[in-house]
Amino acid sequence: MLIAHGTNGLMILGLDAENIRRLKEGQPILKSLSQFGGRDDILILYGETLEDVKRQLEASMGPLPAASKLPEPQ
Repeated sequence: MLIAHGTNGLMILGLDAENIRRLKEGQPILKSLSQFGGRDDILILYGETLEDVKRQLEASMGPLPAASKLPEPQ
């Protein structure tokens, strides 16, 4: 995984084929944003559908609110 910080404050996460393979095998990626001055962590999951992602989260965190899709690009 490539992690970079753009000059305009943009945080960049680049995933390679190995990262995708692991995500598809149910191995989420957890990274701390502290190296960029953040206080939070980011969790990256993969699922064929939003329902698959929700199931993964609920298995470790308990019930979640209803999932929603990202808006269509304009």
